[in-house]
Amino acid sequence: MKTKIILIAIIAFLMLHCSSEASNWSRISDLEGWWHFTVGDDENWAKQNVDVTDWDKIIAPRNWDDYYSSYNGYGWYRKTFDINWMPEEGEVALFLGYVDDVDEVFINGVKVGQTGSFLPNFKTAYGDERKYYLPIDLLKKEDNVIAVRVYDAGGPGGILRGNKIGIYHDNDYSLLSVDMSGSWKFSIHRERGFYDVDFDDSAWNRINVPGTWESQGYPGHDGYAYYRTEFTIPKKLENESLYLVLGKIDDFDKVYLNGEAFARTEYLDKYSRYRKYNSWQLYRVYPIPANKFKNINVIAVEVKDEQLGGGIYEGPIGIMTKRDAEVILER
Repeated sequence: MKTKIILIAIIAFLMLHCSSEASNWSRISDLEGWWHFTVGDDENWAKQNVDVTDWDKIIAPRNWDDYYSSYNGYGWYRKTFDINWMPEEGEVALFLGYVDDVDEVFINGVKVGQTGSFLPNFKTAYGDERKYYLPIDLLKKEDNVIAVRVYDAGGPGGILRGNKIGIYHDNDYSLLSVDMSGSWKFSIHRERGFYDVDFDDSAWNRINVPGTWESQGYPGHDGYAYYRTEFTIPKKLENESLYLVLGKIDDFDKVYLNGEAFARTEYLDKYSRYRKYNSWQLYRVYPIPANKFKNINVIAVEVKDEQLGGGIYEGPIGIMTKRDAEVILER
């Protein structure tokens, strides 16, 4: 048990340190402080209108053992919150810190993510920092409700720690000339020609980009997965030097534009920051060769994840001019 606690502290420090160096987020709702809480498990507690007047109140982030000594099992957190400033567009995310062991999160009655696996196929995710990207139209200016289902198998439990948990808006959105975040086609099965422009991806599922695939219905999946999306280039950008920005990817990627491979993780060594062991921390910023665009363009991405969270997990996602891409590269 002591070893687990030490590992939690080390992982938390490293991940918070890395994300704070490169982040450009503004907190638009503060979720620290008192939450309604109860032990037990009931799927109805995820709904927006639930009477919690007889629930206890505890502080989050904080070890729930401070309130329920040595308790292991299920617990639910609920909190009502307002938005200080409601963005009309861009990327919005929930930063929930570190949860021991598994969590499932609902906002206004809609599931927005999960990390780890509940019983009977339990898999802990105590070392993963929780960040869930949210559709802007899911949020309201006032009276939003967040519900968090947590399962703890032993040791510390609950929403343990986090660097200012809350709802955040990504300021890097303003750098994008073409926004490519949102719903992409997704599969964990390799198919011949998946990168071709005319490939039939109608049987593929959809996934929100950015965001880990574990938090979107693929818990415990390590290995390969495949993404596809379409986009157009405005005429005003035709004479610009353009870059494809794919945020951060865990762990390795190979990128195709209109059926041709043109970028991969190893190309990041030209910025003298590429190391195989920390590729998941680096922004993917790839110069696009001239005259490669069509009226409708297709991006396909092969991702290999070795462990823990996988996928195109952090933005910004889209096309930038050279000037704006250099802002990302300098981090």
